[in-house]
Amino acid sequence: MSNKPVIGASSCLLGNEVRFDGGHKRDRFITDMLAKHMAIKPVCPEIAIGLGTPRPAIRLQSINGEARLVMSKDNDTDLTDTMQAYADKTLEQFAGLDGFIFKKGSPSCGAWRVPVVVHKDGHKRNDGTGVFAHAFMQRFPWIPVEEEGRLNDEALRQNFIERVYALHRWHNIDNPDTNMQAFIEFHASHKLMLMARSPADYQRLGQFVAQTSQKTLKVRRQEYLLLFMEAMRKHNSRGKHINVLMHIMGYLKEHLNSDDKAELLAHFEAYRKNQLPWISLVVLLKHHLRKHPAPYIDQQHYLKPCPDDIAA
Repeated sequence: MSNKPVIGASSCLLGNEVRFDGGHKRDRFITDMLAKHMAIKPVCPEIAIGLGTPRPAIRLQSINGEARLVMSKDNDTDLTDTMQAYADKTLEQFAGLDGFIFKKGSPSCGAWRVPVVVHKDGHKRNDGTGVFAHAFMQRFPWIPVEEEGRLNDEALRQNFIERVYALHRWHNIDNPDTNMQAFIEFHASHKLMLMARSPADYQRLGQFVAQTSQKTLKVRRQEYLLLFMEAMRKHNSRGKHINVLMHIMGYLKEHLNSDDKAELLAHFEAYRKNQLPWISLVVLLKHHLRKHPAPYIDQQHYLKPCPDDIAA
């Protein structure tokens, strides 16, 4: 297995001076924290299509009802087709990525709510998507995508990181087209992570696995991955988390005295009331599991979805 997930990132977020003004938008969380655990590939589609640094600014402009990529001071210079051609030519080299972090608001790289100029007076609507980002997400809907600004939100950040590591595990299955056992084990080892998001999705995916045979594995793997990553995009609720934590506690019930049980239940209740973070419950459960190992729980990724220092 490859040691680290590999993600792409807008080059300016890594401190590279590739922006239109010759500057950068270095994001310390990406460069100082994520880079410890992930290999990060810089991508700047604007530089790649031949725009220099510094350069005139570009923007999304509504032309005949379509958002087009144009020079901010020269709407007649339309770069949409050039950017799309670059994406069409290069996207396959990104197929093995485990995630991508885009620059928010960028007319080439913004994933959501990119400004689109709709009137000559400069009036904008914020419902656009950068041309390259749109092509990437259309081609690879299973690859986790985020923007650097949204990573400041703890829940969004944790969800993104968990999805990156899940896809990384998928990418590192040996002989994936014929390894039926690994396919089954992948699904089983993510049971609790899925249950904390959507028990219904876990059941649906379980049925999908049960209906997959050695002969159909190769053609069904991609469909499973799409369904799995769609389920993983859903956010955990505190109630579902507590149900999973109670399930784990059940594996310890014969080893816990009344005080231990009371302590765990008190922590669960404090978490339910938003008085404790999820990670504090994980630490407490891990403490008991070190003393009383439970092989089934050890095989689950729920309690260790990613390295501890980037866990929420």
